[in-house]
Amino acid sequence: MTTPEQAPGDLDLAVAVQTLLARQQVTDTLHEYSRHVDTCDVDALVGIFTEDAVFDYGHGRVFTGRKTLDGLFREVLAKYAATNHHCSTTTFLALDAETAETITYVYAFHDSGPGGQHVHVWGRYEDRLVREADRWRIAQRRVRVAGVETGDSQPVPERFERYQRAVL
Repeated sequence: MTTPEQAPGDLDLAVAVQTLLARQQVTDTLHEYSRHVDTCDVDALVGIFTEDAVFDYGHGRVFTGRKTLDGLFREVLAKYAATNHHCSTTTFLALDAETAETITYVYAFHDSGPGGQHVHVWGRYEDRLVREADRWRIAQRRVRVAGVETGDSQPVPERFERYQRAVL
């Protein structure tokens, strides 16, 4: 693999291909998180984390292990009628054959449904991922927020249909 500072001309083709493949697989894992959150697929969501993963929401709210994450995600996601997460600007701070460190900026929309609120969150995920036998998994995630905006929940206009979400 390579460090983010290495120039492409410094690599041989096989190393370059392996590096690009690893970067894409890591990015796919990061995007997979959003898809599973938004569809409430908690089993698949928990599966993208390592068995001993650490999820840090800040202010001392740290959750460790898949079993704990399963409970956390079920509790939090059950509060919403809909969520939508947008990840962008993923920066690789480090990448080798077995580990990756990234920062990914995120916008997340949460709708608690009729009579509730819309919550818009801007922030970033600070992640450490590891390659396991079958895929890249998140070993550590720190969620850090730049801002939040709330408002009254609004019904979706009839011309639109929401995507399906599991009921928790």
